[in-house]
Formats: sequence, C-alpha cells, structure tokens
Amino acid sequence: MHKSTLSGHVSPETAYTVEDYPYGFRLRCTIRYWIETKKGYGQRLVSQTTNPKRPGEVWNKPKAGTYAPIMVMILDERDHVTVETLQSGGWDDEAKIVDFETRHASAIGEHERASIRYIRASNKANERLTCTIVTNPGPEYVGQTRDEQDAIYNAALRVGYAEVIAEGK
Repeated sequence: MHKSTLSGHVSPETAYTVEDYPYGFRLRCTIRYWIETKKGYGQRLVSQTTNPKRPGEVWNKPKAGTYAPIMVMILDERDHVTVETLQSGGWDDEAKIVDFETRHASAIGEHERASIRYIRASNKANERLTCTIVTNPGPEYVGQTRDEQDAIYNAALRVGYAEVIAEGK
C-alpha cells in the first residue's frame, strides 16, 4: 500500500527533496526526485544527489530510470519515494487502471489521461487479435509480412480508441 501520492514534481526545480539522505556509509546528502516526461517514450523517475565531499550545494549527475507509459511518484509506508506505473499491451487490465486513476487522481494531468486512453485502446485492440507461431513453415504457408501485421494492429487500435472515446473514458 502507498501512503501518499506526490504530484507536480516534473523537473529539478520542482523536485521532491529529501534531506539527510545516506551517501555511502558515513556521509549524508540531499536527494531530489522528479518524473521526466518525453514524447514518444513515456515517463521515468529521475533522482539526483548532492555531493557532500564538495563545498556548497553541488549536484551530482542525475540518474534516470526506465520509461513507462504512465508513472506516478508516491511515498510508501516507510516514507521512501517509489513509483507506480501502468503498462500497455494488455499487461494492466481495466480493474487496475480504474484503481490507479482513483488512488492517484491528484497526479493525473493531460499527458497521463492521454496515456490511459492509449492503454485502454491497446487492451481493446488486443482483445481482437490472435497470434499464431509457426515453426518450420513449408512453402505452402503464407503468413503476413511485418508491414501487414502493423497495419492489422493499427486498425484494431483505431477501433479500440473509438470504443474508449464512446465509453467516455
């Protein structure tokens, strides 16, 4: 379970900051966290610490995590910063999407709403598709090319978007 949703932390300037963070075995520093959003990639958690070995407040190089379609930063029950994500392609079902939207409503902006629409549309598209794996196909086997497969998926995705919009989600 999570303790609280953190929102509005989208850059180093607006980052969620934690003082007295461990730096090695004996030193302490400050760490800041934010969610980076990049079109075509998604969102990822970025963290950055100060360097207590240098005078003043000198920030180390930021460390970035893996992209997800949608990500929300939270404080867990031990007051540690962590994230919750939603994945497309059928990994997260409608029940998980609704739960995510309910618990993290304060952190869901326009980018997140668009990502959730895409996840729902991809789930609906996947309901219409089947996949067949053929090992050692003979010369009589006629499968689709990669371009044909992409066209089929994109058509199913358009139908999925239409259904999501019609349902008002």
